Amino acid sequence: MKKFILLAAVFLFSTLSAQQANDISNTKIPLFDVLNKKYKQSLESFYQERAVIRTVVPQVLEDTLEQNNYHVGPGDEFKVVVIGDIEDQFNLQITPEGTLLLPSIGEISLNGLTLREAKIKIRSTLQKFYLKSRVLVNLVGLRKFRVYLVGEVFSHGTYFVQGSDRLSDIIEVAAIFDEKGNKIGPSLTDWADDTQIQIFHRNGKVDTCDITRFYQLGDRSQNPYLQGGDVIYVPSINLKAGKVFIEGNVGYQGVYSLKKGETIFSFLRRVNAINKRSDLKNIIIERAGKRQVLNLLDEYEKYLNFRLMDGDLIIVPTINGSVYVKGEVSTPGSLPYLANYKAKDYIGLAGALNTGTSENEIIVVRHDTGQIIKGPNTIVHRGDFVILPKRRREVFKDYATIFLPIISIIISTFAIIRR
Repeated sequence: MKKFILLAAVFLFSTLSAQQANDISNTKIPLFDVLNKKYKQSLESFYQERAVIRTVVPQVLEDTLEQNNYHVGPGDEFKVVVIGDIEDQFNLQITPEGTLLLPSIGEISLNGLTLREAKIKIRSTLQKFYLKSRVLVNLVGLRKFRVYLVGEVFSHGTYFVQGSDRLSDIIEVAAIFDEKGNKIGPSLTDWADDTQIQIFHRNGKVDTCDITRFYQLGDRSQNPYLQGGDVIYVPSINLKAGKVFIEGNVGYQGVYSLKKGETIFSFLRRVNAINKRSDLKNIIIERAGKRQVLNLLDEYEKYLNFRLMDGDLIIVPTINGSVYVKGEVSTPGSLPYLANYKAKDYIGLAGALNTGTSENEIIVVRHDTGQIIKGPNTIVHRGDFVILPKRRREVFKDYATIFLPIISIIISTFAIIRR
């Protein structure tokens, strides 16, 4: 009886093991990138989540690859087509060792070659065996490789990219996103110097990039393609070279590093302080305790070569797009500035009350000089105050409402004392 139970247990164990092995062999292993924790930090995930493309392996290219600049590596896939007496076609992928296995021929090393050099080497090797045939070689699949983002960034670490990706792509995908994929924060910290980003290549070469020139001027030389193993370092602001403080209508108020020989125009462009809301007629610069107002709009040529100095404070006022209506109107407060509108027009928009004086008594107070101008036909400027005073009898009523109860109390008190 014991032997029978032991044989049955062995048979059952063997059956379960075989079934488990069969299940494992039939299981489809998903792509490595999807399983890897870093998949979310890859441009593939970035594009897929935004429905930019629908292919399994996205290849979002801005143009044809530059064959002299693109270096092939493990994972790149070639398609070879043989045309002639012998016709054949096959796909070949570079191995992790940097070699390509040619059918019936052997392996060739493509390590460190540009795309042009790799195609020539593949074609010349195959041509020796297909003497009367034409050999076509094309790159049909781009490999993914790792780059590393460090320094003054919020999301340090490893990112998966392709040879067609540039520095700006990494900066974009490294931004802070919510669960729905909406951008809620930048990739670089406030202390980052985005004009001195360094890219350390595996061959020892270091590229220094001013990414702001690409964003503002479209200078692609400052937005290079990435290579496998690149370390992208975003340095901190170097205050030893000089510093400038800026306040007002600017993206990030605070301290910025000063470049050698930098002018006020180049600096304001660099920090995105020149826009439609900037009051360029009243730029304030404070130097050594003294203030100076620069009219960069009307006197452009005068300040074209105005150089900044270490410790300068720049204040960029915001153009006021409102007019403020006060007094005897139904809806006092701010109204949008409308060019060439008069004081009476704003009073009409705010709704004049019966308790107000005639329109001839309307007052306009200039926001910049404090000048008081009376009259309904006064042209109103941005930021001005338009006031419709009360009628005199209404003012008397207000005073009477306040003082009559007080007088009544005083009389009553005096009468009680007399008793």
